[in-house]
Amino acid sequence: MALALLGATLVSAGRAAVAPSPAAAQACTLPSGLSPAGSGPTRFTMLLRINTDENVDAYTDPAHPITQGGYIGNRVRPQDIFVLNTRFLGNASGTEPPMTPTVAADLATQLKTAFPCNRIIALTGMNPDPLSPGFSFSLFDNPNVFALMTDFEPMDWDDDPTRPPWRDKYATALKRIKTWTSTLSGTLAAYPSSAGKRAGLVPLDISTWNYGEIAQVLDKRNARLGGRHLGPLSVQTQDHCANAGATGFGGRVKEILEQYVFKTVKKKVKRKGKVRKIKIRRKIKKQSRPNRSNLSVQISFSHNPTGSGMALTKTSAATADACISAGLKKGAGAFFFFASTEAMSQLFLQPRMAGLRPAAFKARG
Repeated sequence: MALALLGATLVSAGRAAVAPSPAAAQACTLPSGLSPAGSGPTRFTMLLRINTDENVDAYTDPAHPITQGGYIGNRVRPQDIFVLNTRFLGNASGTEPPMTPTVAADLATQLKTAFPCNRIIALTGMNPDPLSPGFSFSLFDNPNVFALMTDFEPMDWDDDPTRPPWRDKYATALKRIKTWTSTLSGTLAAYPSSAGKRAGLVPLDISTWNYGEIAQVLDKRNARLGGRHLGPLSVQTQDHCANAGATGFGGRVKEILEQYVFKTVKKKVKRKGKVRKIKIRRKIKKQSRPNRSNLSVQISFSHNPTGSGMALTKTSAATADACISAGLKKGAGAFFFFASTEAMSQLFLQPRMAGLRPAAFKARG
């Protein structure tokens, strides 16, 4: 009942501020997953973080002063995806506001007007307050938004004090993921203006978690859309790039992608007269296997790296470029770049990225 009342409040409060999706977007041919099939360069897809109106300007305004590589909007291709970080709390100086649902709706309209073919994802938190940044269902009925993907980590989980403490243990986390994604997909399905949106997840990267199994959960939650394998998942792999470079990142991408194909099961065997349980790896049945194109891996980096701290602050554009190459070689297609537009400007000048996303389009405007 509380959920229904919440949804009704949002519908009445938020819809008037949202412009309809441009008609040109209806003619766009886009992959069913986050990235298309094909070779590495063909399937390469950028997920671009948007925190502020300034970020939107950098992609939509040809005269925007990015210091390194100039206008970056002409690097974007139709299959690339903008990710509105609705968890953004604003900057310290107060010049950039928190991304409340109202702010996020305005940014979505600006992006869709400039890039009618490109999809938009709302990266949401788990905050129950519909007027706050990080609201669990931010932009749930916005016609410009393709999917809602919940950031699943302690800082978001703890936004609701009624929840039990966060646990890294996989069995506990999987139960909570099943419950939460059921609520998310159920909310989207309950309203005509939201019914076509996908329900996704952005979990921490923990070595004991099985992301193929989590992807199967998301597929089930999105079965209401009429397809078997439509669940978007973005794993927070950025520390592997930051701490171990291209080799470590490529290795982790390979491990995650293998979880989309293989599962580990326990089997009883008799050895030397004793019955023992062993773990063996088996292929997941093809009809149950999640689609790798619905997976995105993450790289965080800075235009002014410190060499220490979080991946976002210590990783350089050059390291990020090397990680892209390694990830593509291991089979990844979609890359979520959790980085500023200044950092993206530097990335576009790196050897691999310059070839993947040359400034081939004429500047808009």
